[in-house]
Amino acid sequence: MRKTIDILLSAVALWALASCSTTSNLPDDDMLYTGMKKTQYVVADSDANFDNVKDEVEAALACKPNGSLLGSPYYRSPLQIKLAVFNKYANADSKFGRWMRDKFGSAPVLLSYVAPETRALVAKNLLRANGYFDAQVAYGIIPQKNPKKAKLSYIVTPGKLYTIDTVKYVGYEPAADSLIHATAAQSGLKPGKPFTTAALDAERSRLATLFRNNGYYFYSAGHAVFVADSVSNPGKVEVHVQPAGGMPELAKRKWYLGRLRVNLRRDMGEQLTDSFVHRYLSIYFAGRSVGKKIPIRPGAVLRDVKLRPRQLFSQDAYMESANNVNSLGLFSLADFSFAPRDTTANCDTLDMTLNCVLDKPYDGSIEANYSLKSNDRTGPGLVLGLTKRNAFRGAEKLTVNLKGSYEWQTGRKVDGNSSKINSYEYGADVSIEYPRLETPFKLFRRHRFASTPSTLFSLSGNVLNRADYFKMLTVTGAVTYKFQTSPNSMHEFSPFLLDYTMLNHTTEAFDSIMDANPAIYVSMRNQFVPKIKYTYTYTSPASYRNPVAWELSLTESGNLLSLGYMAAGKKFNDKEKDLFGNPFAQFVKVSTSLRKTWSLGYKSQLVGHVAAGVLYAYGNSERGPYSEQFYVGGANSIRAFTIRSIGPGKYVAPSSTYSYLDQTGDIKLEMNLEYRFNIFGSLYGALFFDAGNIWLMKKDENRPDAEFRFDTFWRQLATGTGLGVRYDLDFFVLRLDLGIALHVPYDTGKSGYYNIPKFSDGLGVHFAIGYPF
Repeated sequence: MRKTIDILLSAVALWALASCSTTSNLPDDDMLYTGMKKTQYVVADSDANFDNVKDEVEAALACKPNGSLLGSPYYRSPLQIKLAVFNKYANADSKFGRWMRDKFGSAPVLLSYVAPETRALVAKNLLRANGYFDAQVAYGIIPQKNPKKAKLSYIVTPGKLYTIDTVKYVGYEPAADSLIHATAAQSGLKPGKPFTTAALDAERSRLATLFRNNGYYFYSAGHAVFVADSVSNPGKVEVHVQPAGGMPELAKRKWYLGRLRVNLRRDMGEQLTDSFVHRYLSIYFAGRSVGKKIPIRPGAVLRDVKLRPRQLFSQDAYMESANNVNSLGLFSLADFSFAPRDTTANCDTLDMTLNCVLDKPYDGSIEANYSLKSNDRTGPGLVLGLTKRNAFRGAEKLTVNLKGSYEWQTGRKVDGNSSKINSYEYGADVSIEYPRLETPFKLFRRHRFASTPSTLFSLSGNVLNRADYFKMLTVTGAVTYKFQTSPNSMHEFSPFLLDYTMLNHTTEAFDSIMDANPAIYVSMRNQFVPKIKYTYTYTSPASYRNPVAWELSLTESGNLLSLGYMAAGKKFNDKEKDLFGNPFAQFVKVSTSLRKTWSLGYKSQLVGHVAAGVLYAYGNSERGPYSEQFYVGGANSIRAFTIRSIGPGKYVAPSSTYSYLDQTGDIKLEMNLEYRFNIFGSLYGALFFDAGNIWLMKKDENRPDAEFRFDTFWRQLATGTGLGVRYDLDFFVLRLDLGIALHVPYDTGKSGYYNIPKFSDGLGVHFAIGYPF
């Protein structure tokens, strides 16, 4: 009773405080800003370009009032407690009063602070910079019941969009003029395009990059000016691009690269006492004379420097070299500088200096976390990590991690069953990463990549204990190459991936499950999984309005071993061939995913996602390993269902515990469509539709109707819809989704497409970080 009375008294006190005047301490000639009405736009129906500008206009006009809801300029809390606290103690002289005002108060947002006239002018200038030369932005002050409060309204009339008529380059010397005309197709200044400040700046930058890539080191973006005529042809602009007056002679001259000096320091103040010189290269370091080795082998740094003596200076080669050296992760400072060799009028040589200061040799990390995962598992975890940079003086990184976690899983199925599966796991891994391709016979050593390639050697061990069922040991060794052939194309190739899984303890309950279904035994028995894997990832340029991301992964296992057995006289399809006394898996696996985003307007998008995969086991294996099989459901899949609760095909498992082990398949098809829109401020909403299922490649008597058939698979797609909210914190997104089941592929006793027995059993709630795809 006492606690209830205290809560009621606190609520009354807060209400009384919130009811205090929020305008009692305002200046006489000012008003309290309480937000803005939705901006009114008067736009021609044919002007589709304005959607690209609207976001910037909104940002220029928006201002949050006191008590803004989730950063919205339109909505605010009805309880203005912070504002009331500030007003109550605004003129306080006591220490307590000043403390209350500073800690719990919020100063009123005044109309003079919002400055609507200035914001309207900024929006108008922004529109002019985007080609709307006749733009008008008007504002209005909307009085409230309290004469000391006001809202704002804006009316934006962009007017006619001015576009480019013709573009001419005048006043350039013959060599520079030839470069410009040879690359004219790359210019963003095209007839019919909007005449915008951004387009002019982009052309300045393009010319600067073009000239600097062809030896003009001292040329800069500011050395190009534009003369525009928008009068001769109303609504059209004739553009002349020409060199700036007074451009220095150094900027008109091509420059060649000369000597390269490399300064290697362990810390900024270290004195360079030793050096060695070879033709155009000199390296300075503190070494032999003070009893120390050179801190890093020169080849580890110079291998990725693309600047070569006696060649024309190239901006791209300089940027690539700087990025490569910095991406090694070894230096706290790595900086190139260039200077003419002398001051004579005929000098055309730039000498280079690369200053490098080594970073701290060790990095340690302690990561404690509490996971709430998309597979409905939750629990604490701990990861201890140690990394040694430049481990063998060749820019290598040696990393050791120790990890452990405890998890439990709860979930419900459409049929109302629930499960509770607890587990713990612990393990360790060690890896060595080389900032180059360590390949036999030095393959690809001279190939140029878009970024520094890497080679990763790794070894890991992990113990998983599933309470009341099994304890599994997994040991993995891998060699992986990563490289980019372009800024948008990433390749990852693992010529050697070897997993060994061993069930070193099982219970009678688990043994009975495996005895009832041999497929589970085959997929979870002790076995080697020797793999070769290749993954290609394409991401469209950031400038695309409707970007695409595509990933393709190919994996094979056991084929090279089977070929070796064939050479020894065994048939390719013979079973129970072994590696070190244990059977090995043999399969081919292909998986792919495609994501497409369509920008529909102001802070709204339509995102489509398709994921598919096929796993085919043959030769030495009847079934693919459990770890390689597909599943659907969960926060990042079909959100109306929990993970592994659908499929394969029309099959339904007899219990949710059994389904954890059993509801995986060899074929997967998943499709998602999501409409994302802004509600207000940083709060976004989503409407989505998900569909998908898994199937078996081969018929299984223990799982009827689970195999894939072309004539029936589309009727076996589980579907769900739903809605969600997302709160964008810039550095990550908090997501809450409510999935609503529409159809399951098996018989539920209810006829019709909507065959969910109880609406409540078809609901899935997921809290996650980040977007689902």
